[in-house]
Amino acid sequence: MDGAVLGDRGTAPWRVMVVDDEDMVRLTLSDLLELSGYRVCGQARDGYEAARLARTANPDIILMDIVMPDMDGIEALHIINAARPTCALVLSAHGSQSLAEQAQAAGAQGYLMKPCRQAELVPAVEAAIERFACSRVAIETRRVEALFERAWSHVAAGGSLDAAAERALVDSCQLAGYGAHALVARRGARLWIRAARGMGNALPGGDLGPARGPLGDALSQRSPCQVRLEAAPAHLASVLCASVPAVRGFRGCLCLFAPDGHRFGAREEQLAAAAARALARLLRRAQEECPRAWQAWQQWRPCAMRGQR
Repeated sequence: MDGAVLGDRGTAPWRVMVVDDEDMVRLTLSDLLELSGYRVCGQARDGYEAARLARTANPDIILMDIVMPDMDGIEALHIINAARPTCALVLSAHGSQSLAEQAQAAGAQGYLMKPCRQAELVPAVEAAIERFACSRVAIETRRVEALFERAWSHVAAGGSLDAAAERALVDSCQLAGYGAHALVARRGARLWIRAARGMGNALPGGDLGPARGPLGDALSQRSPCQVRLEAAPAHLASVLCASVPAVRGFRGCLCLFAPDGHRFGAREEQLAAAAARALARLLRRAQEECPRAWQAWQQWRPCAMRGQR
């Protein structure tokens, strides 16, 4: 499993919050989790306490009892997920299909009967994290697509394709967790920055050098690839490149930048690819339905060529 899906964990253990109204159950579960390599970041006795604690403890996963006084686990999960979607595994002594369905509707990724042994708990936690990872990426991919749909609405209403595409790219890259990004375009034998954010002096229209190199090679890749730029500043040396699918009159790739040695995860690759595909759809629709917006996009020239216009 790719740990970057819930945040760049590195070697840090998963943070788990344990919620149960019985002291002995909380202590037993906490001991089992710690022995299994997890970090217990908080314990709560009821749903109210769990909802408050989740805001400060920032757990990666919550083990949530259902039947508790004052506020049950189902209501607590609704509150927690409304503030920040969080992986949850529900524990209950009641094997009710209705409760399991309610837990799933509240955002839980698994349902486990109590009492449970370590041999049952660990696989259930890992499976819940896997399911949460998949559901999170799917949700975020739809959010990326929605950002570019909004951009298309702006263009269709007579707005600037440049401005709409750049706003959607900024929001998509921030969703992926990266402020430094660039849309790299190939013109002839050289690469140019078509749009950029968070790259210091590297501004739109800047020359990135010859197309024969790591970024140039990335343009021909069908799936996202990771490269290292030796001449780049250390904080921009690791790059994730997602080629923009074929668009007549434009050849380029979306690049996310990170510090040297950073390893991009599967989530980042999927979101970058989703943004590159959505940008391609936006450009093709502009070509077909908003020729003036497309012509304005086409009139862009790199810095070195502007004096020849």
